[in-house]
Amino acid sequence: LEALFLPSTLKSIEYKAFNHCRSLRLSILPNGINLSNDGNGIIENTVIYQISAAAGVQYEDEIDYIDHLTAESSRQVNEWLIHHMDDSPFHKLCYTSSITTKPISDYLIENGNDSALQIDPIHGMTPLHMLSMNPHARVETIGALLDSNTQTVFCLDKQEQSPLDYARNYNVGGLVGMVAGLCNHRNSSVL
Repeated sequence: LEALFLPSTLKSIEYKAFNHCRSLRLSILPNGINLSNDGNGIIENTVIYQISAAAGVQYEDEIDYIDHLTAESSRQVNEWLIHHMDDSPFHKLCYTSSITTKPISDYLIENGNDSALQIDPIHGMTPLHMLSMNPHARVETIGALLDSNTQTVFCLDKQEQSPLDYARNYNVGGLVGMVAGLCNHRNSSVL
């Protein structure tokens, strides 16, 4: 499990829910989640936790207990999980489990097609990487982003993966749509 796309309707997460999902490197908690209901240590022993610790946000053990995390440190890590992608709003939009074509198109109209080339500093991904990993993203939504800047499909992230690689693993319909979009783009440029 590398990526976890949580629905915006999620209200709480249980104690150590994703503990030992060692490969988990992409997860954003929904904005509306009630942090007082969240369990402690939900991302302990994961890649995303290593990223939060490198950012200075980490779990702390209770003084008199081994393997019992402080509520405050868990709250801070959970808060970080909500906001760590705030500086990359297009990526965060593409991460949304309820994403549709309209918000993608609106973002591109407002910010220009070059915004599709933005690289997030944490994962080295373009918005198309994020959307291609999103199993909830529909083919036409991925196609709208791809059409805005076809060169993004060949960009590699920090894992040396392209959006095509992620679509193959997480969103096969999106992969078929991207290949069709590339063929259409090639055919239109030949004419």
